[in-house]
Amino acid sequence: MFMKLFLSSTSIPDELITPFTKLVGKNLENISFALIENAADPYGKDAGFVLETRTVLQSLGMQLELVDLNQYKNKSEELKEKLGAFDVIWFGGGNTYYLRWLMRETGFDTISRELLEKGIVYGGGSAGAIIAGKTLKHFDMVDDPNVSPKLIYSGLSLTDLVIIPHWGAEEIQEKLVEIKSLYK
Repeated sequence: MFMKLFLSSTSIPDELITPFTKLVGKNLENISFALIENAADPYGKDAGFVLETRTVLQSLGMQLELVDLNQYKNKSEELKEKLGAFDVIWFGGGNTYYLRWLMRETGFDTISRELLEKGIVYGGGSAGAIIAGKTLKHFDMVDDPNVSPKLIYSGLSLTDLVIIPHWGAEEIQEKLVEIKSLYK
């Protein structure tokens, strides 16, 4: 089954707005967009990168709603109903391992394929993009796995690719190069 994925380092850059709207199949103002910022829970909801991403996404004029996965622990059917009403489900940046654990706690990892097979777009920036792949192995070089109550190395396997966001970011480029070399 074909799934629609939009994976990036942060949000939706201006130069990719047209491909994004084509992928969703709607104009920006008609797109219902679930923004899930829980990867940033270990850092606080007011972390600069969270606010920056949210501001960019809000400025696009979509029908954006914040969804907090913490409200859906052990409530996968409620979560499936909630997220099933959106055109796009977007997971923002933060700690990859914490977000992956929370996806398991809410059952998102088991309902994700069903939602995406309905044509909903999975979007992710940074941690949200990494998790779409098969594995989180080696990302402990840039993310602290100890903030997660349980360590899960498997990704959602929505793509066979390993997504390495923030390529070219000077402060972590050396680590990103090392991660890439470990996958070769």
